[in-house]
Amino acid sequence: MMNTWWILAIMSGAGLATRNLSFKAAGGQIDAALAALILAIAMTVVSAGYYIINRMQTAQPFIPESVAMQPMLLCVLAGVGVAAANILLALAYKQGGYASLTAILQNGFSIVVTLMLGFLLLSEVIRPMQLLGILVTFGGMWMVTKG
Repeated sequence: MMNTWWILAIMSGAGLATRNLSFKAAGGQIDAALAALILAIAMTVVSAGYYIINRMQTAQPFIPESVAMQPMLLCVLAGVGVAAANILLALAYKQGGYASLTAILQNGFSIVVTLMLGFLLLSEVIRPMQLLGILVTFGGMWMVTKG
């Protein structure tokens, strides 16, 4: 079977773009806190639906007998990070941030931090081309924001 992780990553990016544009379009018409809450509820409904369908298709128990604590805590940390990112994104749009510039700053910084933390915490390798990409990303973010 062909490894297609990159297709899923691209589709994930399309989901984030949908979030960015929809959030920006709603930003001037709704309170930022309410926008973040509605986003979280929608995410919960979709995630719960995915979990239920996945369990039904794979015949796995709905409630596993045991789950290690560390992966669950890491998922909680991931959820807190995503919630904080969405709240801050809603606030950035509420203060007039352009969807295109805000998305570039948010995602560009996320890429760089992910690469660096992957290197420091997960022993991932940063190849020379990736290091160059980090530098180009920062340079590009600077050029775009100085416009």
